[in-house]
Amino acid sequence: MKVFDGQLIMLDTISKGYIGALYDDVLMFSGSQVMPTSVSTQAVLSKIISLGGGSLYPIALALLLPVFMQSIVLEKEERLREIMKMNGLKMRNYWFINYIFNLGMYMISALIFVVFGKYILNVDFFTSTNSTILLLSFLGWGLSQVSLSFFFQNFMSKAKTAMSKDFL
Repeated sequence: MKVFDGQLIMLDTISKGYIGALYDDVLMFSGSQVMPTSVSTQAVLSKIISLGGGSLYPIALALLLPVFMQSIVLEKEERLREIMKMNGLKMRNYWFINYIFNLGMYMISALIFVVFGKYILNVDFFTSTNSTILLLSFLGWGLSQVSLSFFFQNFMSKAKTAMSKDFL
C-alpha cells in the first residue's frame, strides 16, 4: 500500500484532534515527512516514456488525416468517381463504404498504438486510463478525423496536395 503526503498529514491532524479532545491539558507538537527514496534510472526512463507517449501517440494518430484525404482526392483526380456513377453506384453507398474503410484503417492503427503503449511500453496514459473512456475517446477522434478528411477533400483537386506537408 502506498502512503502519500496528504494521507500522512491528515492522519497526524486526526490524531492530534483526538488526543486533544480526550486530554485538555496536553499540548502536542508533531510533524510528518516522507523520506525520499532513491531514484533508479529505470524509473526515470519510464517517466520519460510515459510523458512522451501520452503526448506523441495522439499526434501520431492525427497524421492519418492526409492519408484519408489522399485516397478520396486521388479518386476525384482520376475521375474514378464518375466512372463508378456511370456503372450505377449510388453516391451514398460510395461515401458510406469510404467512411467505413477509413474508420477501419484508423481503428486498426489506434488498436496497434494502444496495445503497444499499454502492454509493451506500459505508458501511464494507457495503463491508468479507464479502457472504456480510452475506447470512446479514440473512437470519437477517429469519427471526427474521417469526417474532417471528407470536408477538406472538397477544397483539393490534386492528390499530391492532400499529402503535402504544407497542408498540415
